[in-house]
Amino acid sequence: VDIVNLIDRLDDLTTVETYDPYRVLVVEDQAPIANYYKMVLTMASMDAQVITEPTKVIQQMIEFHPDLVLMDLYMPDVGGAELVRVIRQMDEFVSIPIVFLSSEDDFNKQMEAMSLGGDDFLTKPIKASHLVAVVKSRLERLKTLRSYMVRDSLTGLLNHTSLRSTLIQEVNRC
Repeated sequence: VDIVNLIDRLDDLTTVETYDPYRVLVVEDQAPIANYYKMVLTMASMDAQVITEPTKVIQQMIEFHPDLVLMDLYMPDVGGAELVRVIRQMDEFVSIPIVFLSSEDDFNKQMEAMSLGGDDFLTKPIKASHLVAVVKSRLERLKTLRSYMVRDSLTGLLNHTSLRSTLIQEVNRC
């Protein structure tokens, strides 16, 4: 018996963790499409918020703290590509996955958008099951990576940086 695997498996079976629902921000200029995406994600037990004015995205991200952003590539006033460049310049949003949703089927334009800071590109129309699968897989990967970044691999305790940050937050809260 591999004792390490046995201990890991026992830990998995005996640890009861409660998770807050994933938070997804939908940035889409067409309200009916945005509300459809919100409904699909809500039915998949996610907390989704819609913003139809791309100029207000940064403020909404600060208030909502999304785990993932679904963004239309072509919007009036500010396009998705320009918006991603701005988002990626802010330290608190660097690690948030951004998935483009667009009817753009030109592969070169899709890759150009992704090179600006997007993590994935889905071509409209997109099936509800495909949308949920992509969002969940991106969020599960993010959860795993964040866990590795903030916890010590041996003890499972918060690392120095995370512990210090949490301590500052709690002192401020008190």
